[in-house]
Amino acid sequence: MTRFSVWAPEASRLRVRIDGIDHRMALDAGGWWRTDVDCAAHGTDYMYLLDDSDEPLPDPRSRWQPYGVHGPSRTYDHAAFPWTDDEWTGRDLSGGVIYSVRVGGFTPDGTFDAAIARLDHLADLGVDAVELHPVNVERGSAHHSACWYTPHPSYGGPDGLKRFVDACHERGIAVVLNLAYDHLQPGAGAHRIGPYLAEVANTWGHTLALDGPHGAGMRSFITDNVLMWLRDYHADGVRLDAAHTLIDRDALLLLDELSAAVSALSIGLGRPLALIAGSGLAGARFIPGPGADLAELLAPSPGGAAGIPALDRDHRAEFGSLEQLFGILRAGFATVLTTDRPTAALSPGLLRIGATLLLTAPSTPVLQMGEEWAARMPFGPDGVSTPGALDWSELDKAEHRDMLDLHRRLIVLRKSQPDLASPVLRRSEVWHGGSFLAIRRGSCVVVANLRRTTQRINLHGTARSVLAATEPGLVLVHDAADLPGESAAVIACCRFDR
Repeated sequence: MTRFSVWAPEASRLRVRIDGIDHRMALDAGGWWRTDVDCAAHGTDYMYLLDDSDEPLPDPRSRWQPYGVHGPSRTYDHAAFPWTDDEWTGRDLSGGVIYSVRVGGFTPDGTFDAAIARLDHLADLGVDAVELHPVNVERGSAHHSACWYTPHPSYGGPDGLKRFVDACHERGIAVVLNLAYDHLQPGAGAHRIGPYLAEVANTWGHTLALDGPHGAGMRSFITDNVLMWLRDYHADGVRLDAAHTLIDRDALLLLDELSAAVSALSIGLGRPLALIAGSGLAGARFIPGPGADLAELLAPSPGGAAGIPALDRDHRAEFGSLEQLFGILRAGFATVLTTDRPTAALSPGLLRIGATLLLTAPSTPVLQMGEEWAARMPFGPDGVSTPGALDWSELDKAEHRDMLDLHRRLIVLRKSQPDLASPVLRRSEVWHGGSFLAIRRGSCVVVANLRRTTQRINLHGTARSVLAATEPGLVLVHDAADLPGESAAVIACCRFDR
């Protein structure tokens, strides 16, 4: 016996079609239509028929869409998957290193199974978590989704994603899913079944009717979806993309409900779950409650994408200003995201400076895929999609292997130094000049020389030892460092004077 349920509060009649036979559905409380069918086991195709129309529509909450957004939905039993991660207890992501992956561009095949074959690379790199960009969209289509409850079949569908999560947990890597609730594409017909879409639209598409007369049903649509990814797919966290665009006149009602629901699920599962609110605005968006232990702020660059700003006036055209960098360092998350990768505009020395600042920042650093070896593949014009796949053969070249080695060493250093691993700003201090930047992280000072020639940088403390340096030739002089041009270093200090 399988129960079919669909939210359609404005419908006058609903049927579910299975193997050419229509089964009548009964209206229940809250605008839900339901019916139980005997002959609909796991893997049964079905579609809904609304009112007097004979046009079949897919399920807005379809767990499996093997034929794409316009085809029939398919029943899927989450309990049937043979998980092997029983010993996985989760991990606290705050201050860890997150690796951002677009499945369609991570490998030439663009599938979950192909991505599994590259997980040993990530484990060797030392990342704590993988953040998957929306898995319910087609390859190369940015964040445009019409089916929120199922991974796209081109990536491997539900079982493919579960195999990927299982393999990540086997290697000690957590999984965060990036979920785009700021808009819904009307392609799958959800707006025809129920009042899912508002009249307001944003850059990406139609916004959701969160504050209309059926707002409670729409909030449930999102909350249930978040819980599904965390519970049924064993994800360790979700990131709400562009959460500031969610139009809800009931203040933070949706975010409050999400926080409470995720907190309760975390207790029930006995493992930590992260709820992250992504924002493109110059202000943090915290989701209150114990289930929301992370928040994100990415300062917009002049081109509209978020990212680490320019490293000095000679390079201001690439990313922005030093003042923007300070905003990002104080944000909670730090990342690089522009249409062109930094490799297209920055010298090798400045790339190494960027890596050092990112992986020692008082934040939760996010590495874009391929960034660890200075990959040259650009992102699409939206800054999100990928026009092709990463060229893994670049790792055969010395310049890329050297960059990868630097990232490995910086991640090891971050994990070995509590002052660097902490995302808390209490013991952080920043000072800078026209061509240098220094950041105190507890007993460590991170320094960057943005000139092309050596300069002396005041450490405001007694230098003890060099923990990391991107270039040879660094000289410590009591309370200062003579730093080679276009280089960065992490220096252990004591007896600070400020």
